[in-house]
Amino acid sequence: MKNMLLFVLAYIFISAGCSSIESTALVVDRTLIREPRPKEVLPYGHKLNEYAMQIGRYSLADLDDYYRNELSREKAEAYYNNARKMVISSMVQSYGLAEKGDDKSIAFYLNEVQELKLMQPDVTLKLLVRAEKSMTPEEVKNIAGKIYEFNQKAIAGLNDPQRYLADKGQDWEKIKHISER
Repeated sequence: MKNMLLFVLAYIFISAGCSSIESTALVVDRTLIREPRPKEVLPYGHKLNEYAMQIGRYSLADLDDYYRNELSREKAEAYYNNARKMVISSMVQSYGLAEKGDDKSIAFYLNEVQELKLMQPDVTLKLLVRAEKSMTPEEVKNIAGKIYEFNQKAIAGLNDPQRYLADKGQDWEKIKHISER
């Protein structure tokens, strides 16, 4: 009888253990299921990801053409403005827009940065410095002032503006200086 009781208890514990293992397996399987991305995030497999990941394969002209002609077809998408910001940032940081771009392109993308409220002072600063060679000082000053003013308000609304400014503050001060000339 004692052996039978031990057998029943062992069976219950083993069964409970198997149940736990099966439950754990289901939890692990569920972690493999991807949560839907927020609508503002670029979808997986978007062409822009290819441009960003294969920089040597494309030229500045390729990205400019993509921005002006192809991306504009996605205006209705929630991620459209984020994609625009990504392209401009990539053009400046990875494709050398500020160094290689013509005067009209610099003015065009600087106005796009202003419209999009891009919070990347390094990108903005490179475009402003380059624009000083082709635009009037008053035009550059006005654009810099608008960009600086908007971003100062946005920075003040961050959870930790001091941390952000510790990293990006010098570039914002340079933009402020351009806006006050």
